[in-house]
Amino acid sequence: MRKLLIMLTHRWAIASANVVIVLMALQGTWDIIGHFKFLETHQEAIELGLDGLGTIFVAFGVALEEREGLMRFLKLYPARFTPQEHFVDEQCHYHGLSILLIGLFMEVLVFLIRMPDLNTVDFDPALLVGATVLNVFGAVLLARLSWLLARPGDAEAA
Repeated sequence: MRKLLIMLTHRWAIASANVVIVLMALQGTWDIIGHFKFLETHQEAIELGLDGLGTIFVAFGVALEEREGLMRFLKLYPARFTPQEHFVDEQCHYHGLSILLIGLFMEVLVFLIRMPDLNTVDFDPALLVGATVLNVFGAVLLARLSWLLARPGDAEAA
């Protein structure tokens, strides 16, 4: 069980999960761009996609942000605590918080459209574009985190 926990919290496992989420975000963006010219008929699908991606960002961001606490909870620290693990924890914390906030703002933009007492029809396209831009920015941040986690030399120098 301990080996499984170590494997799941390893920087390569995190980087792999990042890649999967980046691919989902890019696929979602591609679908949104393709449906945007038919906004009247596809708006609900676009909203659902952005809301779902935002939820994924929020959940994954929380998990990333709390990697160090999770390592302590799983009793992998202090025994496995190294400078490289400290670097991974720091990067996961900062990127996780950023991804969490991006996901929250994506969900807020979609919720503004769905609020029953708020007429945003004139602004719906702008809100959807804003959420889509945040989605792409989140994918870029996760790709950057994967790149940082793949560079063990940088972690040792930190």
